[in-house]
Amino acid sequence: MTGCARAPDADVIVIGAGLSGLEAALLLQDAGLDVLVLEADDRLGGRIWTLDGVPGRPEAGGTEIAKGYARVRDMITRLGLQTGNWLESADLNFALNVDGTTMPISGWPESELNKLVGKERNTGPFGPFALPMIYAPRPSPLSELDSWLAPDAQQFDIAYGDYLREIGASEEARRLIATQVPADSLDGVSALWQMRLARFQQEMGGLDGLVRLSDGSSRLPEGMAAMLKREVRFGIQVAGVDTTDTGVTVQDAAGRSYRARFCVCSAPLGVLGKISFNPALPGLHAAAVSRIPPGDNTSVYFHVKEPYWEQDGLPGAVWSTTTMGRVMKYSGADGYYLWMNKSGAANREFRNLGNAEIRERAMAELVAARPSTAGRVEITAVMNWYRQPFQQGHIPFRAPGDITKFGNVLAAPHGRVHFAGDYTAVLNVGLEGAMESGERAALEILNRI
Repeated sequence: MTGCARAPDADVIVIGAGLSGLEAALLLQDAGLDVLVLEADDRLGGRIWTLDGVPGRPEAGGTEIAKGYARVRDMITRLGLQTGNWLESADLNFALNVDGTTMPISGWPESELNKLVGKERNTGPFGPFALPMIYAPRPSPLSELDSWLAPDAQQFDIAYGDYLREIGASEEARRLIATQVPADSLDGVSALWQMRLARFQQEMGGLDGLVRLSDGSSRLPEGMAAMLKREVRFGIQVAGVDTTDTGVTVQDAAGRSYRARFCVCSAPLGVLGKISFNPALPGLHAAAVSRIPPGDNTSVYFHVKEPYWEQDGLPGAVWSTTTMGRVMKYSGADGYYLWMNKSGAANREFRNLGNAEIRERAMAELVAARPSTAGRVEITAVMNWYRQPFQQGHIPFRAPGDITKFGNVLAAPHGRVHFAGDYTAVLNVGLEGAMESGERAALEILNRI
């Protein structure tokens, strides 16, 4: 009967055709292995998604490429893709909308609405948006990019609100900073996680040297998939993964199975918890999957029909303390467009809404903050990542105590299953974090064989 066993479908099966899964697949293929990529959606890229059919061709997902993104930049070179200066397309000149009142940033230091104290009052060209930078410790207690996982960093794995209170941030400063965190409140995110992000931004040079792909971010995963010898199989929703001492069997929701020697699972964290593993994930690993927040985000895109900023004399972009969140102004192929970005507390009321209601409420919020936009902008697209069936979340973060309890257990192999995804990266976040995680998973398999 052993001789009659079904031959494997591939040496390695990769679950997910996002940046991490494609990077793992290419590295394994380059090493001579037969790789099969399964993707639940009908498109490539995961959280990279250029809305090609929308005026302005906005980005619904990852777009900024920092100067330290070595893996991403190398792949761009391999694919022959062109980049442009990100700052040439993004307008960082903001108006402020504080508790419903809109003003230029220059008016913030002396505004009656400014309840900040001491050094908090004059926060420079970004107004209260710069408060997290003011309270970021300098020098960072994280000497290296991986120091957030070191035992001596665990002292900072407390609620971000408690940390800010301990270092003297006023109540008003904490209220304004709360509008900028991925959690619903300052108590929902770890101070150590915020320090990790600040340390990473410092290492990458902040806004200095940021570029974007001239033809859209989606050209990156599309180009990577085109380099694979086997085409990505779309519409394959993985339901279960069985692993033995000799191989892995992946079952999809339609009852089909796929066999391989190894598996790289790069499913988004919001989806990973719905995959059945046999044997089951170890207790700590399973707890991390169920507890670590997958994050969420709702983005609303507006086409600018007329330059409304010429009507009220304020900058086109808006930073708000209300549920409107941030409204960024971009120049695109079809003129200007706006990106309303809601996350954390700003997205609390929106994450479970349908697109029609999101459109109605988003337009009402924008017009209330900037009456000059009435009749001069129109909504062209909505992206609610929480309700995307094959993502079910946006950028994962860590709640207080999560780093101490779980470390980076999400990256630990389970038998012949290896895990990738930006939520398993150690040194990097964003696009580079995804590439880093795919590289690590591929090298783990290559080291075993």
